[in-house]
Amino acid sequence: MCGIFGYIGKGPAANNIREGLKRLEYRGYDSWGIAVLEDGNIQVQKQVGTISKVDSEKLSSKAVIGVGHTRWATHGGVTEINAHPHISTDGSFTLAQNGIVENYQELKKDLINKGYEFRSQTDTEVIVRLVEEKLRTEKDLVTATRLAFNLLEGRNTIILLDRNENRIIAIRNGSPLVIGIHGNEYYLASDTLSFADKTNNIVQMKNLEMVVAHPTGIKKFDAVTGKEVEVIIEEVDIEDSKIDKEGFQHFMLKEIVEQQDSIINAVQYTDEELQPLLDAIRQAETVYTIGAGTASFSAGQIAWALRNIAEIKAIDLKSYEISGYRNLFSEKDIVIVVSQSGETADSIEAVEIAKEHGVKIVSIVNMLGSTISRISDLAYYSRSGPEICVASTKAFTAQVAWGTLVASALVGRSGEYKKEIRQLSSNLKDQFTEDTFDQYRDLAKKLKKKEHFFVLGRDSNYYIALEGALKIKEITYKHFEGFAAGELKHGVIALIDKDTPVFIITPTGEQKADLLSAAAEVKARGANVIGIGVESNELFDVHLKTNNIGSTDPISNVIPFQLIAYFLGVELGTDPDRPRNLAKSVTVK
Repeated sequence: MCGIFGYIGKGPAANNIREGLKRLEYRGYDSWGIAVLEDGNIQVQKQVGTISKVDSEKLSSKAVIGVGHTRWATHGGVTEINAHPHISTDGSFTLAQNGIVENYQELKKDLINKGYEFRSQTDTEVIVRLVEEKLRTEKDLVTATRLAFNLLEGRNTIILLDRNENRIIAIRNGSPLVIGIHGNEYYLASDTLSFADKTNNIVQMKNLEMVVAHPTGIKKFDAVTGKEVEVIIEEVDIEDSKIDKEGFQHFMLKEIVEQQDSIINAVQYTDEELQPLLDAIRQAETVYTIGAGTASFSAGQIAWALRNIAEIKAIDLKSYEISGYRNLFSEKDIVIVVSQSGETADSIEAVEIAKEHGVKIVSIVNMLGSTISRISDLAYYSRSGPEICVASTKAFTAQVAWGTLVASALVGRSGEYKKEIRQLSSNLKDQFTEDTFDQYRDLAKKLKKKEHFFVLGRDSNYYIALEGALKIKEITYKHFEGFAAGELKHGVIALIDKDTPVFIITPTGEQKADLLSAAAEVKARGANVIGIGVESNELFDVHLKTNNIGSTDPISNVIPFQLIAYFLGVELGTDPDRPRNLAKSVTVK
């Protein structure tokens, strides 16, 4: 959830760290902090809110080593004192963390009994005091840090700036950490996007590995035993992206518009590239698709495509509920795990559970070199480019497009589906105009004062109803709920009263009549009906036209919800790129 960045090089360290943190800000933006080492002193700047300019009075421009952190609060409120990094009592080291120390209460109680005092409310400060406690018996900070880390329960990654030895120490367990190398400059970060403009030479960190970085080089160790391990430098393809809105007011609208291209990129896989996956699916007893949040709806849509296009037994599961299904898994099954970041803690744990049962793991993620892709038997990328907006748009549609391509390839019609995607792309270019945006602006003004909204869909649009509702509640903080249209008579209709906005996703096929019947039922109870689909109807108070082509209906139908979320959020004065309480990469459970 948080972002970690460390730098050793020519400097200026503070500015290099700030640039890296700006690229990591999607991981958390409650508060931030930078610590640099200059003339034997650790200098710290911490602030609440999004990353601003480096304060030259607090951080030396001459410093060539330092660490930084952007926070998404889990323990302790959003305050400057709770922001990372946290400095030791004697000022000899400072430490930042990404993760949750699950046993921090017991550890903190023990440390308080030993006389330690705490300034903040964070679990991170517990780690600082643990290291101090270990330094009572260990002379070397590396050993003390390693021993303290091994007392922590949960998924955690830490980074520590050592004043006395002019070095950075970092340990990974669960939460991501990767090292970039460019000559004599070293970048230690939560993901490669943070230094993508600097280098593509990286060192991957495995769980329970420790790195010690000096100006002269790096060494890796087993964090449990302390034994040195080999440093392997890889040259990888890293998607660089200018963190630039390119004329758009927000990244969200930019990324919505970019879908006209990203859906094409997602289906560029050839049948030969997909063949290992196609063979595995054909041989599988059951295909499970898993994800969390928006990715769970992508996973659901992919399972729907496998069932209805390719007649494959496919079941979608929530990553965080996987333990309840573990006894169903066998070596004959496949799990397709969907994730934007490739670092989602719930999904990583689900993969680990599936692997215990010998299940083959396939992944579709949007971040090259991420944990999920590296622990998969077959890894694919959605190729939609980095998403900066916390709420996912183009990654969702890219992953749905990829999954539908796989289903189509299983029945020999991948070429036909690619043609449909190209046509949809062309239609979207015609749709993303100021005239269209004005329609959504006008609708946002009408919806602004409403508090409760409902979305009905079924069959291929069921998961679109769920994703559409999620997208709008994420950005607007309004109560939006998506339902299967068939649930209307079984309880949902009790929520409908005069002027309640109800969105109806109307397909072009045989399900259309059922959705129009649902529209008539809510209309009879005074609802304000907003129809989404190709054709208008007299039941609709508002019609949001889509350009559906073949199997692309789900992609086409989700875009109106993205636009409503954006323009309603703007109308309400929220920040569409950084909705409250959310982080893009959920690396804690």
